[in-house]
Amino acid sequence: MTLPDDTPYPPPPPVLSGWPQQHAEPHVFSYEPYEPYGRMARHEPSAPETDRHGGDLAALRSAYRVLRRVSTLTALGSFVVYVVLSCCVPDLMGSKITGELSLGMALGVLQLVVTFAAVLWYGRSAQRSVDPLAQAVRERAVRRPAQDAGVAR
Repeated sequence: MTLPDDTPYPPPPPVLSGWPQQHAEPHVFSYEPYEPYGRMARHEPSAPETDRHGGDLAALRSAYRVLRRVSTLTALGSFVVYVVLSCCVPDLMGSKITGELSLGMALGVLQLVVTFAAVLWYGRSAQRSVDPLAQAVRERAVRRPAQDAGVAR
């Protein structure tokens, strides 16, 4: 016979003051309606929300994508040309242009110039084409909750 005080489990540790308490809440099961054979019931689709700035977001994505591709391909393309020339025609890269300056050294310096030019072009083009679109989308997104505040969904 087991008495109420005789449990095979040790007592819980003492609660220290100042530490957050974790309360074990019972798990609540939610039952989805199922059709026979375990398939979920099909629900009627809700009315799709109209995306008011879908065109603005698409234009923003497109402008950003063009900037990324052009600047990345410019910088990486010039680097790939430099590496391929260094590997395939080392005699040409070692040829002297003037004094001690070889073609490989000149193209290496040109590589830095092309990379910095691509970064500067990216920044200026982003300010000119992407930032105004982003600002328009941001303003509409901030205005939208204020307009929809009284609407119950």
